[in-house]
Amino acid sequence: MVIAGHVCLDEIVTPEGVVRAAGSPAVFMAPVLAEAGMAPVVAAPRGADFEALHTGLQFLEPAVGDQTLVYVNDVRSARRVQWVRHAEAVEQAALGVSTRAALADAEALVLTPLLPMSPELIAEFASPLPLDALRVALVQGYLRGLGPAVRGARPVEPREFAEAPAVLSQVDIAVLSEEDLGDPAASHQAARMWTLAHPSTAVVVTRGAEGASAYLRGERHDVAAHAVGDLPAASLIGAGDLFSAALVVSLLSGRARAGADGPRSSRDRARDPATLTSAVAEANRVTAERLAAR
Repeated sequence: MVIAGHVCLDEIVTPEGVVRAAGSPAVFMAPVLAEAGMAPVVAAPRGADFEALHTGLQFLEPAVGDQTLVYVNDVRSARRVQWVRHAEAVEQAALGVSTRAALADAEALVLTPLLPMSPELIAEFASPLPLDALRVALVQGYLRGLGPAVRGARPVEPREFAEAPAVLSQVDIAVLSEEDLGDPAASHQAARMWTLAHPSTAVVVTRGAEGASAYLRGERHDVAAHAVGDLPAASLIGAGDLFSAALVVSLLSGRARAGADGPRSSRDRARDPATLTSAVAEANRVTAERLAAR
């Protein structure tokens, strides 16, 4: 299992001060995958500052330099403001021998960009994979652009997913939140259009307390949330990443229900409406229970 993309340092700015912690989908996904026996490894550029946090993540290549991408979340007002420092730190070097070897033996590749990743780099990651390896992409990073630098930081701005045709054609499932495009209706319309244009790719739109919707070939399949009662906002951090990890586990392990003549490989399961919606339901359950246990 290879998680490829970006990691970051999260800085949360509050009236009381600044809290720094390791961030990125890999931080939230790895425990879910590891508990399922899938031994996740991570391919992501980072510096010594990330290594110093001792996340427990298993990286395929050594850290380079001192600095890692930093996301600054200023929550001192009702409207959260995001800034990025060290955006240049996400530049990916040529894939090393360890990364290629891990990909060649991987059951799945999960792409987790925090800023746009080129389709050419995705192709490089996908090239060594076995033909039946599941390919999943988290879309949110493609929807983040950066404005002009101010005192060493760049504001995060909405961005069009211009790479959608070249990215979606290389993956089996894309995952996004219905808030990622700023408007739930826009996210659902995009998912419908993307899956019409790419009939071999599923798009899953997470909907918070309402559950999730899976799109295949333009058709929407709603899946109810798993009820655990009201959860505090602080417990929802990383919910989409937990969901994505649980979805991968369900598809790889065969927990998604399929009939006797149903799809056998994880890639085929991702393209079958009944099996995919079963996997989404299982991911909803796992995510809700993990969030409630925090």
